[in-house]
Amino acid sequence: MADAIESFLRGVETTRPYTEFSDKIDIRVSLPAEQRSRLSDVLALTHKGIPIGELVSVSEGYGPVEIRRLDQNRTVQVLADVRSGGLNLAVADVEQAIADIPLPTLTAMTVGGENEEMRDSFRSLLFAFGLALFLVFLILAAQFESLVQPIVVLTAVPLASIGAVLGLWIFGGGINAMSGIGLVILIGIVVNDAIIKVDFINQRRSAGATKRAAILEAGRLRLRPIIMTTVTTVLGLTPMALGWGSGADLRAPLAIAVIGGLISATLLTLIVVPLIYSLLVAPGEAGGVFSAPSEPGLRGMAPQPEGAQ
Repeated sequence: MADAIESFLRGVETTRPYTEFSDKIDIRVSLPAEQRSRLSDVLALTHKGIPIGELVSVSEGYGPVEIRRLDQNRTVQVLADVRSGGLNLAVADVEQAIADIPLPTLTAMTVGGENEEMRDSFRSLLFAFGLALFLVFLILAAQFESLVQPIVVLTAVPLASIGAVLGLWIFGGGINAMSGIGLVILIGIVVNDAIIKVDFINQRRSAGATKRAAILEAGRLRLRPIIMTTVTTVLGLTPMALGWGSGADLRAPLAIAVIGGLISATLLTLIVVPLIYSLLVAPGEAGGVFSAPSEPGLRGMAPQPEGAQ
């Protein structure tokens, strides 16, 4: 009986759709709207010659027009839009408003929509950030054949995060999905300067220089390429950070995060990375002084008096 009533009200799809060339159109057969718009008309319909009103008992009540489920749980959606103040303030106000509402047993109330999508995005970005760090560490460990030197190189990442967060705070960008992507991109960019310095230090030490002499020479000879690399990258991202072109408001936080991270990482890497290298790599090795200018970076000897052999 329930199937018959559903067929009267909703109609029945035919087994063979209407076909026109390669397009197939489903056909639904239903009663005219005037015969199913009122309860009395529905009860007057017959099923196998018997009016439906004689086969069922009718009682009026209220029920949902549609049933929505999320994770197999019945849900009721309440939709709203943010008028002013931003999404974070709106979510905070909603959570404060629903905090004191008594809920029946086995009932929960959550704030979804864009707020939930933003949380999912941040979880994905956090996973991507950790995975990027892990992959960079593996590559550096294979390149340097050491587990300590990759840690020295990766110290540039927190140094870059300082500048990225500071730049977003100055320009009012805030932490969002695009700026989060910029932080992930920074992992692959800012380690380049540290790799240049650490690799040069290793080369000079292999040539016979002391650790201190190799560090000082790396700071002197690798300053120019490091600065040039940073300046060209910053200038290339400046138009995006200034908000030129369509959709610039969406892309600007990414550029601001990368620019701020590059500047701070470059300035701090020149000081912090050599310091950490001197503390972690071969900590028991004694320091040395620069040798003669004719043999830069090699282990020198103390100056001898004139005529001494």
